[in-house]
Amino acid sequence: MFKAVKLLNQKQYENLKVEDNSGKLVINPNDVLTIVAEYFQSKFQDVSIENIDAFQGPPKALDKPITAGEVRKSLDRLKNNRASGQDGMSAELLKYGTKALDEQLAIIFNDTFEKHQDPNINVGELIAIPKPGKPKGPPKNLRPITLLNTIRKALSIITLHKIRPQVEKYLAPSQSGFRPDRSTADVVWTHKWLAAKTNAENVEIKITRIDMYAAFDTIDRKALLDILKTISDEDEVRIIRFLLINFVVNTKVNKATEEKPFISNVGTPQGDSLGPVLFIIYLEHALRDIRTNISPTTDIKRLLPREVAYADDVDFVSLEFVKVEEVQKALKRHRLSVNVDKIDFTTLSRNAKDWRETKKVGSLIGDKEDVERRKQLSTAALLKLRNIWIGGDKIKRDTKIKLYRALVKSILTYNCGTWTLTQIEEDKLDAFHRKQLKQILNIKYPVKIKNE
Repeated sequence: MFKAVKLLNQKQYENLKVEDNSGKLVINPNDVLTIVAEYFQSKFQDVSIENIDAFQGPPKALDKPITAGEVRKSLDRLKNNRASGQDGMSAELLKYGTKALDEQLAIIFNDTFEKHQDPNINVGELIAIPKPGKPKGPPKNLRPITLLNTIRKALSIITLHKIRPQVEKYLAPSQSGFRPDRSTADVVWTHKWLAAKTNAENVEIKITRIDMYAAFDTIDRKALLDILKTISDEDEVRIIRFLLINFVVNTKVNKATEEKPFISNVGTPQGDSLGPVLFIIYLEHALRDIRTNISPTTDIKRLLPREVAYADDVDFVSLEFVKVEEVQKALKRHRLSVNVDKIDFTTLSRNAKDWRETKKVGSLIGDKEDVERRKQLSTAALLKLRNIWIGGDKIKRDTKIKLYRALVKSILTYNCGTWTLTQIEEDKLDAFHRKQLKQILNIKYPVKIKNE
């Protein structure tokens, strides 16, 4: 069903076109491959960094070898209908395999460290796609999508499960990104709590929003491993070291007959569940450095959270705006850079109301304002799928309702659990919802009959 919707709305595929250094459009697939590969190599490879080995010390068995049961759990967590990497192996093929497959994969993983036998799974295929809304041509307007080997994804899931308890102890409560039982709603709730506190205490709270530039792609892997040594066991560090070091990126361009592989030595590889968690560990280390410079000095400051974070989107909270220059210097020491264009300053105050229009992780802080915005966004989503709704009897009513719930209602009710609405406002929202249902089901009011 959802595949059919994608086919109805997808645009016709065009071969990738880029510009060279002189601004001339390049069409030849092999030339396009060279330009794209060289551009992303400059982003994912730092020649000034000394390369380190994927294995440290002599071959040694893991203290707690990976079991077939752990392999099975990791395979069950793989998502279906995902593009495979260079191995060409789909997740479904491994998920629905026999127990013998689990045992063999466990042997391969354990032999990797006991015998230093590299199973050659550290290869990612990079597919470049144009960023939406950006001019086509400049390589900087391309978004990299990395397709990893499925077996590597399984090993990443096993490792993530092993380090999760230690990671939760290490991270500050202010971080809500890539953590179990946490979501963007936690960030929105915190900002609304701060807004309520300004009314109760009659104080002004200053929020400085810092967004980092290409943060996932710039971290120092050696520094990350040093951090992990302080919070994880030796086994986990050895596995993560193997997954990070000597990661090969092979750029793919449609109809190109050549290959331009290169070794990535900065950032966390895209495409697996472990990478984002490694990033927030690294970011927490940098934030601890920043906290030493902006520690609270008054009682009211101590009652406020120092920051509210979701992944690399960090809001610093205080009674005055933080000095961005100091934050930049601290982040620079950890190879992280601030996206100056996205720095934002917000003042929460009893008298000022402009903060209600401030957007945090997709939601506006003001409840009424956020509801109105959600209505507008859901209306746009509804119109985008008008070819589905006008299908009449060709599409079943139950199918239309399923599509509406997944593709429109989910936008309308995003973070609705953070709203505080009156009964009248709830009734208006319910009426808006019913109106959309009538539109997709082609239900109209009865024709009025006049008495003449």
